[in-house]
Amino acid sequence: MTESKKETRRIRFKDSSGMDFFKRYLHDFKGRKIQVLGIEKDAVTLYINDAMEFLYTYTWGEEAYPHEVQEQFGFFTPSEFRASIEKELGDCANILVFEHYLQEGYEEHLSPKVEITDHNGKSVSLPDSTCFIVIEKSTL
Repeated sequence: MTESKKETRRIRFKDSSGMDFFKRYLHDFKGRKIQVLGIEKDAVTLYINDAMEFLYTYTWGEEAYPHEVQEQFGFFTPSEFRASIEKELGDCANILVFEHYLQEGYEEHLSPKVEITDHNGKSVSLPDSTCFIVIEKSTL
């Protein structure tokens, strides 16, 4: 998940079927309740992490839909991941690599389908999709 949980994103669908896909997703998604902050004829406004959940399902399309709505993509923010690791493993582990980034291909695949803007109407990038963590067992 993205650190700034209260940030919002407006998703405008370029394809008329996009809104129908979103409404079906709202009903079918099992991970958590998606909070819709605004809805228009061809657009929705969501908190950034709810937008992320939807967009990473939308990018995979109909073939993967039955599986994607059963999965929660985002669970922790990067700082929450780090805190959880440190709490659970403490001095027994050393975090060697801790990176989060947007996986290549998502924006290129979604750009023909949606326009994503912030609360000011400015075009923005998708939130990070991947967190890569390497933990070394400590030799205490």
